[in-house]
Amino acid sequence: MSLVPVSWTPRDAPLSASAAAAWGEPARALGARLLGLDDTSLARLRGAAGPRVLVVLGDAADLPWADGVVYLGADADAPALLLPTNVRPSAGAALLARALERRFPAAAPPIAVLPGPGQLVSCAAASPIARGRVARWLAEAP
Repeated sequence: MSLVPVSWTPRDAPLSASAAAAWGEPARALGARLLGLDDTSLARLRGAAGPRVLVVLGDAADLPWADGVVYLGADADAPALLLPTNVRPSAGAALLARALERRFPAAAPPIAVLPGPGQLVSCAAASPIARGRVARWLAEAP
């Protein structure tokens, strides 16, 4: 199965943010920012992480800021995806969602789509963010 390249164009109106994602060094900065939050703020967030990627889910007002973070939100045409809030896929969100579902049938939604590195992150297993887990992730992240 061949994949059609997807380009990204500015949205007319941004999506409401429900996640913040970063990869590489910005992911480490996002992790450090999480450690700086108080316990009440941290308790309002959930997270999913991989070796070099971090996705934080929560209400827009609760999401942390760090340089290089991409904010994601749900598009009504593709509710299973978390897409960048400020750009839209050239193929349309619904078509992209169907293509990703066919290509990655085991990926459970919501799926964070990170166009910069071309990464997908299933956030189905996102869990409450624990300070100790963030510290371990930072210590182990390449």
